[in-house]
Amino acid sequence: MRFGQGRALAGLLWLSCASALAQTSEPGPKEQVLSAPRPLLGVVVASQVLDLVFAVEGQLSEVKAHLGQRVQAGEVVAALDAEPLRLELGTRQANMRASEAVVHRAVLVVAQARQRLAREQRIRDFSAAQAEETAQNDVALAEADLQLAQAQLASTTARAAQAERDVNVARLKAPFTGTVTEQYLTPGMRVSMGMPVLRLVSEQMRLRFAIPEQLAPSVRPGDTVRVRLPAVNLELTAVVDRLSPEVDLSSRHQKAEALLQVSDALRSQLASGLVAEVYLQPGPRARGRVVTTP
Repeated sequence: MRFGQGRALAGLLWLSCASALAQTSEPGPKEQVLSAPRPLLGVVVASQVLDLVFAVEGQLSEVKAHLGQRVQAGEVVAALDAEPLRLELGTRQANMRASEAVVHRAVLVVAQARQRLAREQRIRDFSAAQAEETAQNDVALAEADLQLAQAQLASTTARAAQAERDVNVARLKAPFTGTVTEQYLTPGMRVSMGMPVLRLVSEQMRLRFAIPEQLAPSVRPGDTVRVRLPAVNLELTAVVDRLSPEVDLSSRHQKAEALLQVSDALRSQLASGLVAEVYLQPGPRARGRVVTTP
């Protein structure tokens, strides 16, 4: 009797193990990709945040965009007093034209020296050797003067081009479409290169969140997550497009970013810094770790 009970118990254990193995290795009707038991914490951030600066020094004459104003890419948002820059441009262009005249004169001198040398070489049998040597030296000197004039022309041309560029960059343009969130300077102030004038935040919003290491295998680029923003009472979706290749050693989380799917009607309700609740969506296929629902 005891032997029969032992065989029955062994058979039951074998069946239980086989059933558990089948549930782990083969998809079944009760299996799903591992998902978070509660929402993950995330934050809404702008795709681009940039302090706009001038690439030239000058006096700020105009600020066309102000706090909260939406601007288009390429739109002029501020300008410097360009008159001193235009005067400098005129001076450098005049120097460039003078250098061009010097080069032209040097070219003529070289041509004349070569003509004299050719003439002396044709009559060398009837003239002194010194005359031919003098003509050769004149050619060498004229060519050296031409090279110097050409170098000076290159220098003045570069200075003129720089002055023209300074005039063009005296008008500050928005590099992308966005909203002004900060105005640092007002007209009349002196502006140095690299000094911020305005802060521009792009309209395209992203989601940053962290995934616990046990859930990381279930998330891949291209996956969709559900996002809830309690502060503005909105629910959106976002597509994961960036995943850190490592798990943070202290928090044991993997950093992730997703692009928020926002309609134009709702875009004005979003702001950088909003706290988000992130819900992972079970995928159609098992990826990595799989759990079995009871």
